[in-house]
Amino acid sequence: MDAAELRPGDTVFVSSAAGATGSMAGQIARLKGAARVIGSAGSRDKVAHLTGSLGFDAAFDRHDGPIVDRLREAAPEGIDVYFDNVGGEQLRAAIEVMNPHGRVAVCGTLGRQSEAGPGDLLSVLVKRLTLRGFTVGDHLERAPEFGAQFRTWLREGAIVHDETVIDGLANAPQALLDLVNGAYTGKTVVRLGS
Repeated sequence: MDAAELRPGDTVFVSSAAGATGSMAGQIARLKGAARVIGSAGSRDKVAHLTGSLGFDAAFDRHDGPIVDRLREAAPEGIDVYFDNVGGEQLRAAIEVMNPHGRVAVCGTLGRQSEAGPGDLLSVLVKRLTLRGFTVGDHLERAPEFGAQFRTWLREGAIVHDETVIDGLANAPQALLDLVNGAYTGKTVVRLGS
């Protein structure tokens, strides 16, 4: 809400939308009045999860051709907000498809190890875009308000909270590898004891 300055009626694009952060960002955008929520993910199953269980309006598999083309298909009128979990090609595509005065909330850089940065920033200038990095630590004063709102959404069934639990510290290394390779949706935790 703060970093992207979400407004009712916005079209929102969320990258890595089936993960813990992206899945919440997309659902919260919808609950806070976004007109359209679009997500990218790394498999057809995750795309189906986004448009099914999580209620995204559209989603695409980032492996299905140029991301800018998939994003244009999903958002023919452009996007107003991009919740960026990955950087790289998805950030470049979002900037290209973004409407004037659009806002980018930079939350993660999963693509940083293998992809170049945002590319030519002329579009940022011409479209008068805002790119704002943030961390949860920037907004700790909002935690009590968010906690109360989140609990209400959960009780009402307005939000889906996916969680994968891996049992045992001995399984943590494999769980981390699986997480990095996109094996899970939602939040992943390792349970240390019973």
